[in-house]
Amino acid sequence: MSIKRVIFYILSVLVCFLLQTAVFDFLKLADVMPNILLILTVTIGFIRGKKEGLVIGFVCGLLIDIFSGDVLGQYALVYLLFGYANGWFHTYFYEDDILLPMGLLAGNSLVYSFVIFFFFFALRGRLHFLSYLWKIMIPEAVYTGIVALVIYKILLAIDVRISDGEKRSMF
Repeated sequence: MSIKRVIFYILSVLVCFLLQTAVFDFLKLADVMPNILLILTVTIGFIRGKKEGLVIGFVCGLLIDIFSGDVLGQYALVYLLFGYANGWFHTYFYEDDILLPMGLLAGNSLVYSFVIFFFFFALRGRLHFLSYLWKIMIPEAVYTGIVALVIYKILLAIDVRISDGEKRSMF
């Protein structure tokens, strides 16, 4: 792995974390904000594969745990699993295809919300699923999907540029 790619990953995680915690905290719609770190995790897993998705997911989840979680490691595990699972779709990755990544991003947002509801609400006796579905899960998935269009394109363009540089340096 090249040093440019490592720097890209570090900067991507930091920028996405700052976007999620600082910028989009003020840009809430219907009291929800997009999950930028999930977008990053899913995108890197989809574009680069299971290993990179797993690592980026773990780091993103660990950042959430450190800065907002009660228990260290619960979000790290969730994001790690999302990064790894989306790495399976790497074999279907084509740079020009936009439907599969957008479908994956919106679908992952819904699955993420189901996981969070189950582990952080349902197991604690808060069983207002329909209310959570209509007020949080669906609006967050839609908002995440819209923001994902822009962030996915940016991450893809940077990754393609780094990959082209790596290919040229091999010769």
